[in-house]
Amino acid sequence: MEYKGIRFEVLRKYLSHIDRLSICIKETMEYENFIYLREVLDSYNDLYVYGIGMIESEFYIDGEHGYTATGDSNNLILVSCIEIVLSKELRSDI
Repeated sequence: MEYKGIRFEVLRKYLSHIDRLSICIKETMEYENFIYLREVLDSYNDLYVYGIGMIESEFYIDGEHGYTATGDSNNLILVSCIEIVLSKELRSDI
């Protein structure tokens, strides 16, 4: 059976709606953090899931809501979140 990969649009259906996420693009190693799944851009949907794990990533203290994905660097804190690595291409080692 040929491995066809999993696109983020499929995985999105199974993710928690309330957990913090970090989306990392494998080709550039650039990442973007999100407080809620609903904030994750639809433009990620066509990318393949390369890996999933836990990481401590940068979020910002927000006195009103707890944490935010953007803010003043003086309020930076590392917080545990789900990290999803996405790629434009299928993994070749599976």
